[in-house]
Amino acid sequence: MLKKERQDLILMKLNNKGKVVVGELAVDLGVSEDTIRRDLTEMDNRLLLKKVFGGALPLNRYALNYTERENFEPELKYELALKGVNLLKNGQLVAIDGSTTNLQLARAIPVNLKLTVITNSLSIAGELCNHKNIEVVMIGGNLFRKIMTNVGDSAVQQLKEYYPDICFMGAYAIHPLMGVTSPYEKEISVKRQFIKSSGRVVTLIIPNKFNVIMPYKVCDMKDITTIITDKRVSSGILEEYEKIGIECI
Repeated sequence: MLKKERQDLILMKLNNKGKVVVGELAVDLGVSEDTIRRDLTEMDNRLLLKKVFGGALPLNRYALNYTERENFEPELKYELALKGVNLLKNGQLVAIDGSTTNLQLARAIPVNLKLTVITNSLSIAGELCNHKNIEVVMIGGNLFRKIMTNVGDSAVQQLKEYYPDICFMGAYAIHPLMGVTSPYEKEISVKRQFIKSSGRVVTLIIPNKFNVIMPYKVCDMKDITTIITDKRVSSGILEEYEKIGIECI
């Protein structure tokens, strides 16, 4: 088994169980405990998990600041973004919710694509402002600095005036039973309005966000039309979402 395959399996076990133990991993994966410890050290350095005595725990992703999240697996996020732009068509009204993965989506939009983009994200609006074929509608409100998005009643009321063809929803965590959840209560109302107003709701999900629950509920999984993710996510995990009627790409 290659190191990458082994580490992917460690992440899957961590997401499913909430913790991993060195001795159990060594037996399950058929390698020495020293090999597992080296894997956990490397994965801790890559911000994939939190190494503790005897094993590892999930990393509280929302404890990272915005810059740290933006620098976490940017290549993978860009790969997902390239899949996402394949869903875009000329002339669409597109909503892009604030997230570091959606920032990569904004960067991946082809220069010849003509769109109107609605966003509450300062970073995404800034990224798109030099795109000559995109009209940017910036939703105002109260700036939530932790995630660099505008939130609050004013933002919600502005969003009610638009009916996007497609919405790219940022998500911290998804779970087949508990739905989409977030660590930040302040952003919930805006996310819900994005979903309510949009014809199609797409979310780009990196592997460590599957089957995770955060404190505040955004929506049920049935409110999501499409999940775009990476091949590291097992077919068994994706089947749980496909049973709900979600398209998985």
